[in-house]
Amino acid sequence: MEVFVQIVFILALLKYSLKAALSGRFWTITLYSLVGALFALAIYPFVITQPVNIISEILANQKVVTDGAVLIAIEAVSGIFISILLLDNYFVPRTQRKRSLKYLKILPGILVFPAIAYFELLFFKMSIGVDFMLSATIYASIIFVMIMLVSLFIKSQMSHESVKLELVIMLNLAVLVIGLLINSTVADHNLSNTQTVIEWQPLLAIAGIVVTLFGIGVFVPKLKIKSLLKLK
Repeated sequence: MEVFVQIVFILALLKYSLKAALSGRFWTITLYSLVGALFALAIYPFVITQPVNIISEILANQKVVTDGAVLIAIEAVSGIFISILLLDNYFVPRTQRKRSLKYLKILPGILVFPAIAYFELLFFKMSIGVDFMLSATIYASIIFVMIMLVSLFIKSQMSHESVKLELVIMLNLAVLVIGLLINSTVADHNLSNTQTVIEWQPLLAIAGIVVTLFGIGVFVPKLKIKSLLKLK
C-alpha cells in the first residue's frame, strides 16, 4: 500500500507544478518553486524526528487512514469541479469571462506539503552521515529545480489553457481513485484478520462513468449547441 501513497504524493507534486504552469508567468512559477523549497527547508527539524516507516504506521491506524482518504477525496473532487468551472469559463467569449476565477486557477492543493515532507524523509534516509542542514539545503534545491523544470516543460508543451485544465482533472481523478482504493483496502485492517477483496468491476464501472462524464463535459461546450438551435 505504501507504493500507492507514494504515487498519490508524486501526483500531488505534479499537480502543484501544473498549477504553477497555469499562471503562464515565469515569476509566478519561480514563486511556486521557492515556496516548495522554503517549506522543505523549514520543516526539516520536524522531519528528522519521524520514523522512516511512518507510512506503514499510518496505514496501520484505521482512523488516520479514513481521515486521510476524506481529505484526499475533498481535494480531488474540489479540484475537479474547479477545473470544470474554469473550462466552462475558458470556452465563453473572452469579453464574457470572469476575471475573478483566475485566482482559483493557480490555487494549489494541500497534498503537496505532506508529499514534500515524505520525500524529504526518504532523502534523509539516503543521506546518512551528512549534516542535516546540508541535506535539507540540497533537498530544498532539488525541489526548487524540479518544480521549476516541470512547470516550464508543461508551459512550453501545452500552450492552450484548456489542455492544462483537462490534465488537472485527470490527475485529480487518479488521486481520487487511488485514495479510495487505499481506504477500501486498509479500512478494516484493525477490525479483523480478513483480507479485503477489491471489487474491480464496480470500481471500473465507476471509473468508466467518471471518464464518460468528463468527456461529455469537455466536448459539449465545443459543439456550440446554442448556435445549432438558433439555426433550427
